[in-house]
Amino acid sequence: MNISGYFLFPGQGAQVVGMAKDCFDTGGYAKSLFEEASDVLGFSLEKLVFAGDEAELAKTENCQPALLVASLAYFETLRERCNVEVTGASGHSLGEYTALVALGALDFAAAVKLVRLRGELMEKAAAGKGGMTAIIGLADETVEQICADAGDAGVIVAANYNCPKQLVVSGEIAALEKAEMLAKKAGAKIVTRLKVGGAFHSPLMEAARASLADALRETQVCEIGKKFINNADAKILREPESLRESLARQLVSPVRWTASMQLASSTGDKFFYECGPGKVCQGLMKRIDATCDITSVNSMAAIEDIEQQ
Repeated sequence: MNISGYFLFPGQGAQVVGMAKDCFDTGGYAKSLFEEASDVLGFSLEKLVFAGDEAELAKTENCQPALLVASLAYFETLRERCNVEVTGASGHSLGEYTALVALGALDFAAAVKLVRLRGELMEKAAAGKGGMTAIIGLADETVEQICADAGDAGVIVAANYNCPKQLVVSGEIAALEKAEMLAKKAGAKIVTRLKVGGAFHSPLMEAARASLADALRETQVCEIGKKFINNADAKILREPESLRESLARQLVSPVRWTASMQLASSTGDKFFYECGPGKVCQGLMKRIDATCDITSVNSMAAIEDIEQQ
């Protein structure tokens, strides 16, 4: 089977115990990815992901390498079974690292080390100082104004532009509480506090950004020949230094997913494949551009269906 498309990789929150075990059990490249990652991390990633405790897996420092490896397991298993042309790739937050490995810009082992460190730094920077709230049903401009109005109570910013009328705000608790009240008053359909460890993609992550930038400077990054659209700017990046800077800045910048997917579509991509557990990117894409075709690669059954088409 020949397939061609733009590949998407999910971020933190998509994880589930048992993800990619069906790929691991085939004994192909997916198995070697988990084994190599376990060697890099110094503990059994297979045990954590396949038979671990859900709360333990959800910890930021564990979740990030686990999702990277599981998502790549789906991607590489698809490539083993089909002739795959990757026209480009993007990832939602953490998923950017997965996308860059898939595009050959980052070495797999280096990426595992980076995302483990990224998780540890984010957890340390969070230190119970803030949180995140999803607001559904309001225009971007309305949510941005709500953040401005709630700013007198503390730091708060629009953090994830996931799809039209679905934003996540991030900041200090008092500011979140005021923003939640203002959002409900403005007619939001859903306002819900997320179960995350801190105010990610906000200025409260500055300490993590600085330390991650130091680690990225020591990491080899290769130039990309394919299309990579970044989170922080929703622009196509190729050069190593711009990639390093973007990955670090992403921690304190919003995830501009709506604009990123609109750019991918407007520059020629209409066929998308989401590699990773769940269907988060698929659901968002349907709300961003319903003219695009997106397939979830989240199980061996899904891969076999693609293979047989």
